[in-house]
This record gives sequence, C-alpha cells and structure tokens, in this order.
Amino acid sequence: MTQSRPIGTDELARLGRRLGAWVLLVILVFIAYSWYSDYRGAARSVPTAGTSRETTQSAEPTEGADPSGEGSTTDSATTPVVIVMTEGLNLRAKPMTSSDVIKKLKRGTALELLETANGWYRVRDDAGDEGWVAAGGNYTELSK
Repeated sequence: MTQSRPIGTDELARLGRRLGAWVLLVILVFIAYSWYSDYRGAARSVPTAGTSRETTQSAEPTEGADPSGEGSTTDSATTPVVIVMTEGLNLRAKPMTSSDVIKKLKRGTALELLETANGWYRVRDDAGDEGWVAAGGNYTELSK
C-alpha cells in the first residue's frame, strides 16, 4: 500500500505562486490585446493628409440642381449635418493632423457640412467657426 503524504505549506505556496503568475500573465495579455484592438480601430479611422490623391467634393448643392435628382424645383434641400461623437474633437485649420487646432468640440455638437476631402469634413459650427474634422470612425457621424 502506498501512503499519501499531506501537502506541505511550502508546496502549496509554490503552487500558488505558479498559478498566480499564470493568471496574472493571462490578464495582462487580455488587457494588452484590448488596448491594441482599440488602437487599431482608431488608427484605421484616422485620416491622413494626402497630397497626390486628395479629392474634394462640395456638400453644397449647386444652384438649380435638385439634390434628390427628381427634378423638383422646391427649395427643400437640407444641408448635411456632422455630429461630433467624441469629447474634445479638434476643429483644425487644414485637413491634416499636424494642422493648428482652432478649437475643441464637445460630444453631440451638430456641425454644418461644407465639403469633404480625403477622410475629412470641412464644417461650420453654430458660432460661425469653420474648420476641418476627421470624417467617420469614432470621431464623427454624418446625418442628412
């Protein structure tokens, strides 16, 4: 017959340290992965200032043109609105992240869309300040 010996406190302490180290490692990996995922999501939505492929479209309807394309002559065209989705969004002088910040915008602020250019919206706020904000992602949402 084999006798089982009781586990000593030294062995329990050693087992606890090993198990604790693995649990801590798993938690740290999970946190790092979460931060990395958030970073990647934000990085995909951050526009960069393009120089050679920059395209610009005006958000303002042309005179006499019907934005619905149905040929109606009524003046019911609505200006698209950009909603700020993050607190402290930078309103910039130019459509690039290195441009001067005109002011910081509050979450929920509605901005009048003036034009779009390569991942940026040129907007005007209620105070009449005009500038550029990052288009889409976690920063802004376009509503019509």
